[in-house]
Order: sequence, then C-alpha cells, then structure tokens
Amino acid sequence: MAETGSIVSEEGKIKCIITGKLRKETPEEYVRQEFCRVLLNVYKYPKEHIDIEFSIKVGREPKRIDIAIFNSEIKSQDNVYIAVETKKKKEEEGREQLQSYVNATTANFGVWTNGEQIVYVQKIMGVPNKLQDLPDIPKYGQSVDVIGKYKKSDLVAATDLKSIFTRCNNYFYTNQGLTQDKRFAEILKVLFCKIEDEKNYSEEDCEFYITPLEKESITGLKRFRDRITSLFERVKKRYETDNIFDKRDEIILNDRCLSFAVAEFQKYSMLETDADIKGVAFETFVGDNLRGEHGEFFTPREVVRMAAQMVMPKIGETVCDPACGSGGFLVMILKKMTPKFQEIASKKTRMSSDALLREYADKYIRGIDFNPDLARVAKMNMVLNDDGHTGIFHRDSLIPFEEWDETLLEKIRPDSIDIVLTNPPFGKKCVIDDKKILRNFDLGHRWEKNESGKWVMTDQVEHARTPDILFIERCLDLLRPHGRMAIVLPDGILGNDHLGFVRQYILQRALLVAIIDCPVETFLPTVDTKTSVLVLKKKEDMSEPQTFDVFMAVAKTCGHDRRGKKTYVRDTDGGIVYDVQNKPKVDNDLDTIAKRFLEYARSKNIYD
Repeated sequence: MAETGSIVSEEGKIKCIITGKLRKETPEEYVRQEFCRVLLNVYKYPKEHIDIEFSIKVGREPKRIDIAIFNSEIKSQDNVYIAVETKKKKEEEGREQLQSYVNATTANFGVWTNGEQIVYVQKIMGVPNKLQDLPDIPKYGQSVDVIGKYKKSDLVAATDLKSIFTRCNNYFYTNQGLTQDKRFAEILKVLFCKIEDEKNYSEEDCEFYITPLEKESITGLKRFRDRITSLFERVKKRYETDNIFDKRDEIILNDRCLSFAVAEFQKYSMLETDADIKGVAFETFVGDNLRGEHGEFFTPREVVRMAAQMVMPKIGETVCDPACGSGGFLVMILKKMTPKFQEIASKKTRMSSDALLREYADKYIRGIDFNPDLARVAKMNMVLNDDGHTGIFHRDSLIPFEEWDETLLEKIRPDSIDIVLTNPPFGKKCVIDDKKILRNFDLGHRWEKNESGKWVMTDQVEHARTPDILFIERCLDLLRPHGRMAIVLPDGILGNDHLGFVRQYILQRALLVAIIDCPVETFLPTVDTKTSVLVLKKKEDMSEPQTFDVFMAVAKTCGHDRRGKKTYVRDTDGGIVYDVQNKPKVDNDLDTIAKRFLEYARSKNIYD
C-alpha cells in the first residue's frame, strides 16, 4: 500500500486524506487527518474501509462518528469495527462519546485523541456500557491478541513522531506528575530502549512491547517491566563511556506511564523512519525542553538541507560543526551520504550500507557544543540516526587551542577539517566578554580604519563580542587550506558599516563562494533575526586570488510562513501544485537554489 503524504491545507481548507474533499481548516481537523494518515500508513486499513463524519442513530438522535473504520467496504451502522473521536478536547468527554458510538454500533474498538493525548478502548462483550483500556488497537487483519507481539519485519516507519513525543510528555505529567526535565529524560530512556531492541539483529522477535494481557495483570506488568529494564541495562552498557547515560540511571516511570510510552513506540521502526521526520520531531522536542535565551535555537531543516548540499561532501572528508546544538547539520550529512554507501554496498562489499555509514560517521563526523545538555542530546541524535556519537564533545569551541585537551585534539585539530557546517549563536543576549578568549582572536580585538579606508587590527582587546563573529574566525582556523564551510549569519555582519572589518577579515582568509539571502520567515516563529548563508573556501595563503564569480541568490520562500505553517507551490488559479508522486510541492526556494548552485559549482570546478 502506497504511503499517504503530507496533510495539505489551502485558503482555510484541508484536503481530506480519505475523501479528497476540502474541509474547514481547524486544529481538530488537523488531528483527524493525521490519525487518518496513521490508519492508512501504520495500521494499513484500506481507504475503502474508512469514512469521515459517518452518520449513525443513537436512540432517536443522529450523530456523526469523526472517523469510522468498517469490517469491509460496506459502510453501515451494523458494520462498524472501530470508532474514532477527535473533536472532544477532554478525555472524559471523549470517552463518553466513544461509549455512545460503541453502544449504538457493532464497533469492537474505539479511539479518542485530541492530538496531545490518546486513549484506546475495547468493548467488553456481554457487559453493557463498559469499555476496557488497551495499549493500542489491532492493525488491519489482526486480532487484539496480536497487539505488541511484533516481529522486527512488522515494524513500519513513523510519519509523525512529534505527536508521539507530545502525547508521552503529557501522559507522564498527568499520570505521574513528573517535572519537565524528568519527563524529557524518561522519554529519551524509552526511545533508546526501542533503538537497542531494533539493533539486536540476531533476534527477529521484538523485546520492546506491551500486550493487552500484560497491561491488565500484576504478573504481566512485572514481566513487561523486567523486559524493558533489561533493555535499558544493555543501553547503559553500550554507551557507558560516552556520557549519554550514567550507570546509576534507572527508568523511574510508573507501570502506567511506561506501558503507555512503549505502546506508543512499539509498532514503529526508529531505524527505518526518515531522518527528516526524526530530526524535526527530536529537535522540536529538545527545543521545547532545552532552548534557552542565549541563541540556543535550532536551524530550520530547509536551511540545513541547503547548506549540506552546497558544501558537496565526499566520502573520506571530515565534517565538523563547532556549535552543533542537537546535531542537525551532522545528521543531515549522514542522510546525504547514505545513498553513496548503499551504492557501494550493492556492489557486493564485505559490509552492509548501514555498517559502512556507521564506520564513516565514527571516523569523519565531529561536533562540539558548550551546553552539556545539548552535547548529550547531539550524541543521542547521532545514535538515533545510526551513529557518529563518538565524535561529539561537550567543550567550549572558543577557548585557545592550547587549552584543548588531547581527547578533543585527537578528533579535531586546527587546519585539519575538510568541511565546516554551523549556525553559531547570535544576538545581543549572548556575548563573550572573557579577555582570555577575546585576546586570542583577531576579531576579538578593536579594529580601526586607516587613511586609505582599510580596516587595521589594533592591540586593544574589545570589551565584548557576540560569539557569531568569533566563530567565523574559529571555523576558518579549523579548516584545512581549500577546505569549505557554510555558516548561517545575521545580516548585520554582512551589511552594517561598523562591522566592515569582519567582512574584510573573511575576504583576506577565504574565497567567497556563495551568499544566500534567506527569507525573514526562516527562523520564525522562534526568532525574527534576518539571516544569510555564507559559503566559503579557505585560502591556501592570503595572496590567493578569487578566480570565479560569487554565486548569489535571494530566497523568497523557505517552506513555511511566519507562524511555522507549511506553504505550498500554487498554480495561476491558486490551487496547490503536486509532483509526479502526487505529493504537494512545498514552496521552498532554498531547495531550488541548492540545485542551481550545484550546477554552477560543477561547471566552475569550485571545489577542485
């Protein structure tokens, strides 16, 4: 069955995944359409077995089931198999509505969700007005007894991890009262248990699961917890030297919360889920928990993807992000390199493409972040995307190189990195005022114009600098001669008169390859700073001339509006344009610009 794509909205309407009709755009409709997508892609129910706003009689009153799933293509009140309620915002009201649907129809199962919470129930035969909670509903063609008893080959890629993270987060708060930081930590523990199970390639049967019978008995819950605890012990052992988990860490979730979280993740394959879906979900979740007020926000995926394409990474090249945050740029490089290793593996090499990618990631992917929580999360993000976590460090990238410890210098040395990709922290709230750091940077000194209008560095150290300026110099220090970098910078650095010395410094040390002017919406709704992406190639010596034209482009769209809502390409009549796979085309100039740049760079041999 083909996978159903994105939920599409246009001019206040949402195109229904089931019927193809336009429906009024509301938060509730988004929830309904997302669950329809899950029914099709994850549970594999045929579209012909599903209806929207299906009318039934409850007593003498007509009611409409938000989503009705039938036993066959016959859509009648006496053929309903599952009833789904998505309009009631509160659980108690949702359960009451499900009860009325189940009583009035032949439905064996019910689901209530508001997008942030979810409940699965089963009708208890012979007991009127009584519903029994389940960890999940059956997939198409399966019985309730099969829930949780999955083989690894049964697992499917997730299409919406963000909602799963949100539901777990809310459930932990409601049912155990955990603080935000503890909820965050527990979800990551559960997630790593899931990945650990999937990485046990010698066993086809999953260990990460919960069945309805286990959930309903004390002995079953003990057996379930022992199984998950054993997985977590293996997780800690696997990463005991990597500062991901402490050996004293334990899963503190109560049985109810742990079984809910496992049920939410158990039908999915984290390893098979698309890197973009994992990345967006992971970084959104991390951002909600860790984002501070000092520039600690995350680079939009559209910018990350464009930058990763424009540096044209090759096998055997070291890639570094010295302000890596949660590792978005590094994960994107892994995604870009995956097809290359799949091609190599297809030629009957001794290793699978996954093994080749892991070997590459461990040897060539590097990241540093000053925030210990973000550095730890970056390691986790790399593991989630099939590794490279050993190259991630919690350090201060801006301290003098002579103070870098040997462990770090073994992986990252000045003049040794082939590619730098980074979005350093910027903004007036985060400044570097440590004189010991500033005096080690040319850009940490005061610069003055001489009589000829050229900027000249003085011996006087500035009182403070924003870190983005210092990171420009640090990135160039890390690059080998003719190494290349893409860096996201606020437009002030590229345009303000008093920062002309920064631009002069860049042109002294690097060849200017490209400047991409990003839309004002790029970082919204989080940050309203206007930015550009600068692509540079480090000079071998200061006298090296620029022998090619600078590639310049202005992106008017970035795939989302000021509220973060996706935007689509439209035809002359205002209708959404679809690609050859019948998926709506996201209105994103950055992808188009990246393709144009690749043609330009190859024609000019820019990186050769």
